[in-house]
Amino acid sequence: MEKETNQACWNKTGIRGNRACPELAKHIHCRNCPRYESAGRNLFDREPPEAYLEEATKIIAEPYKKEEVRKKTCLVFRLGSEWLGLPVGIFVELTRPRPIRRVPHRSNQVFLGLASIHGDIQLCFSMDALLGVQPAENVKATPAAGVLKRFCVISANNRKWTFPADEVYGLGGYAEHEIQPAPVTVAKTIQKYATGIVVVNSRQTGLLDDELIIAAFERSLS
Repeated sequence: MEKETNQACWNKTGIRGNRACPELAKHIHCRNCPRYESAGRNLFDREPPEAYLEEATKIIAEPYKKEEVRKKTCLVFRLGSEWLGLPVGIFVELTRPRPIRRVPHRSNQVFLGLASIHGDIQLCFSMDALLGVQPAENVKATPAAGVLKRFCVISANNRKWTFPADEVYGLGGYAEHEIQPAPVTVAKTIQKYATGIVVVNSRQTGLLDDELIIAAFERSLS
């Protein structure tokens, strides 16, 4: 009992006690005292509790359970009546629509022209025309979902690309195993650029292949 009392002296006469220990003047703090160090060593060297090894062995022997986590995130937006998503990492910003100026002999259905965003001239494209999405009929957009139209600015190949969206919902997370093949009811043009379908906020959302989209934008410039 005396040994235990001596070992716990830091709680009585040491830094956690009344600080009457004469060794404090030399060591400043109990953790610098050889007695404190010795007590810590004895703590690690003590015999394990009864059944400790058996319990630890049981825990280690249990099969590893890989927890499924949502490893991917897309930004979800609406074109017409179609909810679509692109990898969030390619988005630079979302902004209110700006006037688009056509480029003579260059603008077409997909390449709309040029728009000034914060004084920076951006290439503007129609994702609707590329995917063959028709204007929505009687689609209600709630304020929470973002009723205002937005310009979506994305970046790829050291270049920025901008396309108008009828509505932006926000971020959606999903795991690989949740991706389902695009149903036959989805337009063939969308199927061409989609990697599959996931459910975000109870809506079926088409996941678009960003590399295919960017390549199509680039082709529309030629």
